[in-house]
Amino acid sequence: MGGYSRGPYASLNLGRGVEDDPRAVARNRALVLATLGLEGAHEVEAAQVHGAVVAVVGRAEAGQLIEGADGLVTADPGTVLAMHAADCVPLLLADPKRRVVAAVHAGWRGTAAGVSLEAVTVMADRYECRPEDLRVAIGPCIGPCHYEVDEPVMARLRRWPWWEEVAAPNPRGRWQLDLRAANRRQLVDAGVPVQQIETLDWCTFEHPELFYSFRRDGATGRNAAIVALESSAGGPPPSC
Repeated sequence: MGGYSRGPYASLNLGRGVEDDPRAVARNRALVLATLGLEGAHEVEAAQVHGAVVAVVGRAEAGQLIEGADGLVTADPGTVLAMHAADCVPLLLADPKRRVVAAVHAGWRGTAAGVSLEAVTVMADRYECRPEDLRVAIGPCIGPCHYEVDEPVMARLRRWPWWEEVAAPNPRGRWQLDLRAANRRQLVDAGVPVQQIETLDWCTFEHPELFYSFRRDGATGRNAAIVALESSAGGPPPSC
């Protein structure tokens, strides 16, 4: 709410990959960054190809779209990581001890491929982050109430031993899939304490007054999840 987009993208669309007026999107993004006190920061976003690649970025990638990636990690203060979605799962990760943050986009393909687990692995390998130190926010996405998938999707998800906990058969011979729960399980498997994973259980499909939803509307805008480190090393720890 409170943005400059019109029509099916009204009003605070933050996604460039739709047929919205680019000028409105630029104004919307500037408004959000200003509201968060991030004017002049280096914004980086992933191309979001529904995979499990997580890239490390910094100010050298400012303003870039990182091709082939669905997750971004940075230890650079002032670099803003953003991911955009209209039903997929947005995840933000923060290590307040190592001062490292990450933003991840997880659709069903990325979830099946383990993109959440990959984010934790990259943070550990590159910056020696310990999973037990991470704090994670799982944002609004489509809930199992409205996310029906078919057998080919389930065939990909059955690689995970807990798949029956996150999917339930429905009377139409298909499945209701809980993407939030699947990503939460991946994070717990990676060693993140469950009490440090905060989940906002809002279904994007159910709340047209608050969220864009591709499955509900087709032509629509994109919600955003944003995370950045404080510019000052003496500032408060990163938060999602």
